[in-house]
Amino acid sequence: MKLSLLFVAVGFVLVLLQTTLMHLLPLGPFVPDLALVLCVYLGLNHPTVGAVVGSFMLGYSVDVFSSPVLGLNCLAMSLVFLTAYLSSRCIWINSPLLSAPVVFLASWVKGGSLMAVWTLFLAMDGLGAGGLKYAFVDALLAAIMAPAIFMLLRRGQSYVESKKASMETA
Repeated sequence: MKLSLLFVAVGFVLVLLQTTLMHLLPLGPFVPDLALVLCVYLGLNHPTVGAVVGSFMLGYSVDVFSSPVLGLNCLAMSLVFLTAYLSSRCIWINSPLLSAPVVFLASWVKGGSLMAVWTLFLAMDGLGAGGLKYAFVDALLAAIMAPAIFMLLRRGQSYVESKKASMETA
């Protein structure tokens, strides 16, 4: 229970940072997708129904705070969780540095799904080369930030688990 509260609090902080303070960085229109990194962490390390719901809610939170169309990021985050979960079943990722390629791949899954939905259902033109450039830079930024966020999440998780173990023995 406490671990799920940790993930909810971290998700809230990451979405808040992503939708507000990260826009102040001198990266132009590019904002690191911090919610995506948490979604990949959940898919790799906690493949439960609660994590699926949490990933969906992360996408919904991003939609509510920064997207003109509700539901796009919900779909994309669900696909990201599925990608991370399926990759965790094929490869064992124990190092935060090895998480960066999975986050890079997951970011491409998110970008590709968003571009497909925009093109098919919202009839937006001009998503060719500009969309690919944006998806690449977004994936690169998320992959660069992933090891640090994974390390902090693992430290928080081990802290919560050690407190739980010490309370059970007392």
